[in-house]
Amino acid sequence: MERDIRLNWDLLVKEAIKRRKERKISQRRLAAIAEVSQPTVSRFEQQKKDIQLSSAVKILDVLGLIEK
Repeated sequence: MERDIRLNWDLLVKEAIKRRKERKISQRRLAAIAEVSQPTVSRFEQQKKDIQLSSAVKILDVLGLIEK
């Protein structure tokens, strides 16, 4: 069964940035916790299209934006 899933990526990234800043976590620290590189976090926050989904999920998970 095929599903059409759409995400409001802009809103999701803005919420991730907001949560990171509220928690006073630097991009470097977030990268270490999420086990991704700091440039990956930067590209994610700039909404670049070349980020792997697995990396985005790690970042979102650390920030509490993934339901388990």
